[in-house]
Amino acid sequence: MTDLNHSTASEQDAVFFARESFLGELKTLNRDYPETGFGISLRTHSGEHYLLANASMPLPAAKSDGFPTGRRVACLENGDRFSSIEVMADSLAYETISPRAEAAILGNAIELIARIDTLTSIPAGRVTQQSQTAATGTGG
Repeated sequence: MTDLNHSTASEQDAVFFARESFLGELKTLNRDYPETGFGISLRTHSGEHYLLANASMPLPAAKSDGFPTGRRVACLENGDRFSSIEVMADSLAYETISPRAEAAILGNAIELIARIDTLTSIPAGRVTQQSQTAATGTGG
């Protein structure tokens, strides 16, 4: 396997892991803020773009367009597996959120990005039970 194929396979594994591990995080945000759409935008170093969203987040016609009403809540650039990880909120619904709720969402978004970056940076087969437990809930 060439380095390029290995790198692409590693990115796809990281995206699959993020998708499976953090759909629950989106459901938790949806439960806590049912009127607000939330999404995660993952861009790989090879240029692929993946979107994960709860049921309230409007979806784009093409994933390369990003979320149509997305407002960036938090972002990490140049992680080990992803060139960017963004947590987005539906800007139409997000405008009605109180400052206290906005601060709580920001804290949850930062923790979620940190979990995605940390857990997808662990080499395959090296995930510990403690790391797996850390991926549950939003922690806020």
